[in-house]
Amino acid sequence: MILNDKTILAVASDFDGTIIKGGMTEPPERFYEMVEKLLAINIPFIAASGRQYGNLRRLLGPFANKVSYISENGCLVVHDNKIIHKTIFEHSLAMELIADMQKQPGGEIMVSGENTSYLVTDNTKYINMLKNRVKHNVTLLESFEHIPEDILKISIYWETGIPAEPEKWFHDKYDSRLKVVNGGNGWLDFNDIHSGKGEALQGLADYMNIPIDNIVAFGDNENDVTMLKNAGIGYAVASALPHVRQQADYVCENVEDIILDAINI
Repeated sequence: MILNDKTILAVASDFDGTIIKGGMTEPPERFYEMVEKLLAINIPFIAASGRQYGNLRRLLGPFANKVSYISENGCLVVHDNKIIHKTIFEHSLAMELIADMQKQPGGEIMVSGENTSYLVTDNTKYINMLKNRVKHNVTLLESFEHIPEDILKISIYWETGIPAEPEKWFHDKYDSRLKVVNGGNGWLDFNDIHSGKGEALQGLADYMNIPIDNIVAFGDNENDVTMLKNAGIGYAVASALPHVRQQADYVCENVEDIILDAINI
């Protein structure tokens, strides 16, 4: 497949705000048409998201076993249905961050394991949003100290959007030790400082023996920037944050039009 005079050997895309937009909770039908046509011409599709691996598999439906995954902002990478990379949060740093999050008025915390999200809350609206709208696997605990597995990602959520002052405070305190990014829709995400979608895409490309320069990537938010920059071609959707659009090579209205047009040429 040729796109902007470059041979494309794989397609990577974010989901929330990029594929799933405008209040939708599922990808549009044209997304599945796009994935089917890509696979038919032996071009891998890579689902690259801050979402859980299991959640992404649900979104991919009939193609779940046929695509690759960069989940939890790059902390869990799966290819051919096996984990090829996992980045683990250092425990004492995780507990320090969680303690700081617990001091934030109106903020709800989510701690990501390999297959579930851990919550310590009695906010039924927040729980229902994750379970019924986002459709995450959710585990309620009495304390985050009781998490029974490695921590991959920690997020704090504000229903009305990330407040500017806490966002700056978290950046000031943690930028030297963690990767702190706006995940969109009120989520501020924290990962290991060496992790990210771009780093995960490079590792996956190497594993698949595909030059990253022959991969096109799509995104809309801060957690997509390294992926857009590392890929051979980076597209931001038109609704992306302004500084994300500036980091991309191109801007488009939607992923499906770009890819389907390239396939059908």
